[in-house]
Amino acid sequence: MAEEIRVTKSIPFDYLIEGLEMSSDEVERVRDIQLCNLQSRRKLCLVLDLDHTLLHTDFRQNPNIDVLGHDDMFEWRTMEKVYITKLRPFVRNFLEEASQMFELYVYTMGSRNYAHIVTDFLDPEGLYFGNRVISREDCTTPGQKGLDVVLVEPSAVVILDDTESVWKGYFANLLLVEKYDYFSNVGLDESEEEGELSYALEVLTKLHSVYFDWYDNFMDCDVRELMHSHWEEIEGQQAVGTGTCSSHMGSGKRARADDECLTVTKKQRIC
Repeated sequence: MAEEIRVTKSIPFDYLIEGLEMSSDEVERVRDIQLCNLQSRRKLCLVLDLDHTLLHTDFRQNPNIDVLGHDDMFEWRTMEKVYITKLRPFVRNFLEEASQMFELYVYTMGSRNYAHIVTDFLDPEGLYFGNRVISREDCTTPGQKGLDVVLVEPSAVVILDDTESVWKGYFANLLLVEKYDYFSNVGLDESEEEGELSYALEVLTKLHSVYFDWYDNFMDCDVRELMHSHWEEIEGQQAVGTGTCSSHMGSGKRARADDECLTVTKKQRIC
């Protein structure tokens, strides 16, 4: 009888070390170690989208925008074009506070070069992300993001993104936020204190608390289960929609299906 040959698919992790590949078994071993490490530090993992979630980047089209007059706006150049990046209100506070509860990853469908340029605007001292910056070159399925390249057990991972369609297979981990589109309405912006990221931080803080309350009692917990069956406890008095990205804060509460993500959005005051 011919000996059975087992073919193991390798997963690239170039964003960590160029040329690094791991088998599925190796990834699982690292994830198990990382989960224990995170739980011992009372942390979960938060995967953050960049564009329209933490910031907005556009071509330099309006010469009247005073970049020098803003500490949350940056002009930068490629070989052919000039861009402006505007940070979402409250993003610096959000990252500082979220980093106390979560290990932070960036995951963007932008290029690796772009990801590092704009991540430096968010985290110039390298306090929050380290080398955990994932870009489209790292996706194992073209046009799709996936937790297969995140070295944390998915049961401890929360995703914050404005786009649902790129996370097929991971809706149970996903919290959707309202798209940030500053350059479509220059001069109007979200409130720092009552905008989307401030509200998302409240929800994430509650989720973190509920997770570790559950973990302390049962030594086993899954954020996907909590978001599925304990969402009313997590949201408390906050109005958080359930369903697809078409959900709104005013939508009626109902049972959440397995293939639905949660929408975290707030009717906000515009400055």
